[in-house]
This record gives sequence, structure tokens and C-alpha cells, in this order.
Amino acid sequence: MKYQKVNHKAAMPEADNTEPTLFGHDICLPAALLKQPAVLHNIRWMQQFADASGVLLAPHGKTTMTPWLFQQQLAAGAWGLTVATAYQAQIAAEAGASRIILANQLVGNANMQIVAALLADSIEVFVCVDHPDNAAALSAFFQARQLQLPVLIELGVPGGRCGCRTNQQALALAQQLTGMPGVTLAGIEFYEGVINSNNVKDSVAQFAQQAAALCKALYRQQLLSHSQLLISGAGSAWYDIVAAELTKATVPTNMQIVLRPGCYVSHDQGIYCQAQHAVDKRSKLAAKLGSSLVNALQIAVYVQSLPEPGLAILAFGKRDAAFDAGLPQADAIYRDGILISDNLGDCQTVKVMDQHAFWQYSATVTPQVGDIVLLSTSHPCLTFDKWRYLWLVDDQYRPLQQLATFF
Repeated sequence: MKYQKVNHKAAMPEADNTEPTLFGHDICLPAALLKQPAVLHNIRWMQQFADASGVLLAPHGKTTMTPWLFQQQLAAGAWGLTVATAYQAQIAAEAGASRIILANQLVGNANMQIVAALLADSIEVFVCVDHPDNAAALSAFFQARQLQLPVLIELGVPGGRCGCRTNQQALALAQQLTGMPGVTLAGIEFYEGVINSNNVKDSVAQFAQQAAALCKALYRQQLLSHSQLLISGAGSAWYDIVAAELTKATVPTNMQIVLRPGCYVSHDQGIYCQAQHAVDKRSKLAAKLGSSLVNALQIAVYVQSLPEPGLAILAFGKRDAAFDAGLPQADAIYRDGILISDNLGDCQTVKVMDQHAFWQYSATVTPQVGDIVLLSTSHPCLTFDKWRYLWLVDDQYRPLQQLATFF
């Protein structure tokens, strides 16, 4: 047979085509594209920022769940990887991570069993706790298997998600942990991205200072018992503030500062693009590193229908790209492999349904059914998770390989 059964929605159906082309219609569209030069640039940039800041980097893997990307981040110098679930921790370990922060509470025996297997395989896994009942359950489970689970007390904010709401509450939990033989206290974890205030920058700085003060109190009271001590915070928006405040606070010298951004690896043209512009303006270090983060993630789609003047229906929708933080917007349009326009600022995606997008185009653009449109998204986490495979491409959009995801 000339054609093979496709096993994912952006597959290459012609079996004997070993060198597919995007614009030659060899790949089923829509497809998610990851530009290799941009991705590798972003990985190097963030690692350089962490190194120059004197902190460690454990990129959050839940953004991409793509082992190839995990391996590139580790090879570039990442201390470890961050995940949100026990399953994700297993994928991170299989990709080569020997240190993993599970930046979440570990609940339920099945999930605990996955982590226990990782610990037994000499993978160091740090898990968050914020309640004595959970801590007691963890202790009982891991003690029964003759294991000790390193835990980080999570510090939260009022109205936020998980985490102790005050340092006093966290200190009380730390004292309770001393009587639990199956766990060992390794430090503090926090996430500043849930802060909502009139002056978020100052609030983030104060929160990092609060976490540093808590670490010092735990150290003074000799409540930290693990051999490797951590204080960990920072997503992809405020990592510069967190790094600066924690290093300035001079946490105990044997405590390592670990940042956990994730979205930087692909970046975007939406909320993280805006956040990085702010970083570039306020951080002297970021400015010294030269070219900043760049968008590496796009989706390639067909013009499917031209039902009305000025309106094109593009063949993608909520099943294919993030729509929670702004709709995907067009970067360029191609016809028969030739660039028609990359000046589409007057065009706009105005609505998405499950498999259709409404694209209003300007008088300077004359799309045809079958044209290929490249779009960038906002909030990459919710684009990655819609794809079993991504196409890694070069700057000319030549496909290099398919990258499997594990959501």
C-alpha cells in the first residue's frame, strides 16, 4: 500500500515520503510546529540567566510533557525538572532527570506508589505538603516501604490555591513533621503566580522575602532534616524578582535556590511575551544576556472556507490551540510554498469553535481555500496538551522530526 494508517492528527500519511514538506501538503493539518533554533535559544537563554543569578533551574515539565525538550533542558545544565503529578514525575525520570520537584501535594496510594518506585530507583523526588493529615499519610506509606520521602512545605497566599497561609502555620507543620519517620523536611516551595494585588511586583518581592524568612526560622529551629535543602519558587513571569529577592535575603548557605519556569521553552506571542517584555525592562541581567526569549510554537492550518467577504474559516479550533488567554493570531500566509504575506497585523482571529476559527482579514490580503496560515498562540501549556506529536522544524519550516508528548 502506498498509504499508511495515520496514528495522530498531524501525521504524514504517505509511507514512502521520508522527507516530508509542510508547504507541499505532505503533513495532515492542522499541525503544531516547534521551531528548533528558537527553542534551543530559549533553553540557553534561561540557563544563562539562572547561572548568572547564582541559582539552579528545574524547568516545569507540565508545560510541554515532551521528553525531547526535557533532554535538551537537562543537557543545557538544568539541575532537575519540575512536574505537577506522579505520572509526570515518571515521564521526567524516563527522560533522564535524576532530581524532580513535584510542585504539588501527593495524595492517594496509587500516586504514592509511582513516587516510591522512583525513590527506590535512586531518583530524588521532592514533594509539597501543606497539611498534617497528608504528611501523616505520606509518612505511613513510605515508612512501610522503608523509604524516606523528601518534602517541601508549600507556602501559599490567602485566596490562592494550595499552601500554608502563614509562616506560623508552616512552622507548626514543620514541628509535626519531626515525629513522622517516613518523611524528611527539605525546605520550602512557593508559587508567586497566583498573587493578585494592586502592585503585583512588590507583592511578589514581599512573598519571596516571606519564604526566605520562613527558611531561616526553620534552620534556626533545626527543623530541616534532609541532606539537600531547597527553597524553590518562580514561574515564567516573575522569575527575575524571585531570584533577586532570594539571593539578596541570604538564605542558609547550605540551602539551594531553585527556579521553576516552564513556558519560557517555547515562549508565546501573548501573556508570556508581555511578561518577558516586563522582565527585559526591569532586569539589568536580562538586558545583558542579549536577544531575549522568542516565540517558538506555531500552528499550521488551512484556509478551509471563504463564506463572506473579509471572513475566512480556518481549519483549527479549541481542540488544537489554547484559547484561554487570547486567541491564536496569524503570523504569515503561504500559497504553494510561497509566502503571500507576513504582515497580518490588520487581520484578527475573532472566534474559535471546536474545529473552526473565524479569521477576519484585511483588504491587503486575498486568501484562497487551501492556503496555509501560520498562527502563534498565548499560554503555551494549553496548546502543547492538545497534541500527541509536534513537528520540530527549522527556520524554513522544513520538518526535522516528530516529537512525542506524554499528557
